[in-house]
Amino acid sequence: MRLVRATIAATAATILVAGAGCAGDDSPSPAGSGGLTTVNVSTIGVSGAAAMVLGVQKGIFREAGLDVRVVPAEAPAVIPSLMSGQAQIGFLNAPAVLLARTNGVPVVAVASTSTNPADPADNFIQLQVAADGPIRSAKDLQGRTVAVDTLYQLPHVSIRNALRAEGADVNAVKFTELPFTAMADALKTGAVDAVLPAEPFVTIGLAAGARNLLSASVGQTPTMPQSVFLATETFVKTERATADRFRTALTEACDYARAHPDEVRAILPTYTKVQAGLAGKIRLPNYTTAADASGWQQWADVLTQQQVAKKPIKLDGAYL
Repeated sequence: MRLVRATIAATAATILVAGAGCAGDDSPSPAGSGGLTTVNVSTIGVSGAAAMVLGVQKGIFREAGLDVRVVPAEAPAVIPSLMSGQAQIGFLNAPAVLLARTNGVPVVAVASTSTNPADPADNFIQLQVAADGPIRSAKDLQGRTVAVDTLYQLPHVSIRNALRAEGADVNAVKFTELPFTAMADALKTGAVDAVLPAEPFVTIGLAAGARNLLSASVGQTPTMPQSVFLATETFVKTERATADRFRTALTEACDYARAHPDEVRAILPTYTKVQAGLAGKIRLPNYTTAADASGWQQWADVLTQQQVAKKPIKLDGAYL
């Protein structure tokens, strides 16, 4: 398998060290004069987090007794921020939770926040290639390099599954890590052959001359959880009421986001790199906390099939 092992090892080491040597306190700040409990949420600047951000703006979390503070982060830093106590809740994805747990990192999905749309073309994660380049099918990626934001998290695991569903030899594709913000330029300069951005970076890539080749949701079902919010097992055990209030408020925020897509688009430029002119064009996730147990089982099956997990995946306790 042609993968960048050093980066995986470094990321895993960072997570495990944070978990083993953590001296931080992951408890939320006590309620202040307003009776609110402060919760720091480590958040990636992508559209998947928009329902939560909009819910904060609309006061939905405050009504639930929470002062939610959005803390910007890159994907590899989210779990370490939880283990160190810098944040109480983080935004990542379902595969990341399952893989972290198999590696002994005690995290739990507090709630999902999106599932796949019915049409893969509407998915907010798309594999992109140069519009005028030679790559025209999934099989054309064999022997080439694809940039993903973080190895073995949602986009990477999803596209491996999609490529296999399209008949490509995934073991013949090289994957390397690159931040979403750098993908459009890397593709334009030829540093990589393909990139796998999430919105708003899909739309940014299209504007820079990329072409969508394959949706990351090909081969998946609409019941599978995609983006999720997670916390440490300690937080869930000691602050279960706070976790439950967060999940309840998030459900309301997702409902609001689905009913008010224009407001979702308006809020994107406030915490992502997308400009206001592009916000109206991006693909929005299917915001919902309704992912079910069968969807989690499907992720476990995908990770096992790909031989990503080094140990059997146990779903008990992986999500609330």
